[in-house]
Amino acid sequence: MKLVTQVRYSVRILLDLAMHQSNGVVQMSDIAARQNISLKYLEQLIRPIKDAGFVTSKRGRKGGHCLARNPEKITLAQIIRIFEKEYEPVEPVKDSQGYSQYQDSLIREAWDEAREAFYSRLEKVTLADLSIDTTKKLWRNSDLLIFG
Repeated sequence: MKLVTQVRYSVRILLDLAMHQSNGVVQMSDIAARQNISLKYLEQLIRPIKDAGFVTSKRGRKGGHCLARNPEKITLAQIIRIFEKEYEPVEPVKDSQGYSQYQDSLIREAWDEAREAFYSRLEKVTLADLSIDTTKKLWRNSDLLIFG
């Protein structure tokens, strides 16, 4: 399964905010530079993230964005759902014995179970988890060893 760019970049935006929240509000230009994402695209993505209640913003010269929730309360599943498009049920093909309709029903059931397992797992991964793991990786690759 491939995640759409909107989801990947939105997770990166939120993770960047989580990792820099101790500095107060974060400007989009700083996120764009750190994440190597165009500022114009970040400005498009921040709106749905903000509408979902994950980010607040402050206007003005010293304005920027910050997380509206604690990083422990934001899961990957929640972020993905912002951009998920509901799938439309496919009309089953009618045949004389009803095999196609039965097969479509079985396929839909299997797909729904897979989606449920996917989201169940991602409900357990928070921005805080990703932030800690990212910090560990950054320090592990440095000359200073903090995490064993």
